[in-house]
Amino acid sequence: MKQGFGSLRLPLAATLFLAMAPLFADEAPAAPTAPFTTTVDKISAGDTAWMLASTALVLLMTIPGLALFYAGMVRKKNVLATALQSFAITCLVTVLWVVVGYSLAFTPGTPWIGGFSRVLLNGMIFDKVQGLISVSHVATTIPESVLVMFQMTFAIITPALITGAFAERMRFGAMIAFSALLSAQKGWSPVWLTFSAFAIALAMAASSCPSP
Repeated sequence: MKQGFGSLRLPLAATLFLAMAPLFADEAPAAPTAPFTTTVDKISAGDTAWMLASTALVLLMTIPGLALFYAGMVRKKNVLATALQSFAITCLVTVLWVVVGYSLAFTPGTPWIGGFSRVLLNGMIFDKVQGLISVSHVATTIPESVLVMFQMTFAIITPALITGAFAERMRFGAMIAFSALLSAQKGWSPVWLTFSAFAIALAMAASSCPSP
């Protein structure tokens, strides 16, 4: 019995040491919770190249991907109008994203939605002389401008996907109004995107950050 207890001393001591080690370790610096400025040498060329390639691929899913796919499902007289729906939504959501969408999704604000510190991409910098560049706290190895473009492509394809549901059932002008004004109860529109999807993106971004 004594030999059995003695053989457990070392594992128990090691377990106790590992459990108490964080109490004596230096406190880790708090993780950033907002976009910040860093030096250019902290940017990863590989990460940036991969994100740029991914951005192009996701954008191609909408134009011409969805445009051609939905246009091929309608009658000949509606091909052009159906294809242009994807292009129009791309333009509309791009403006919304740059004006306020990115700021609401990826900057600190309330527990439900982000803030307005990056409205019109205000505060995003690249100073070649001093070697400074702004990065997001959710992707610190790529320029913030690259993250903006990458996330924008997903914001674009989100409302564009629903155009196939009302192909040949809605006039082009009505579709633009639908995409710009209607709320979540009526479908995936950029206004729904502004107040709901941006909040979801903020929650996902916050959950991906390490706790301070």
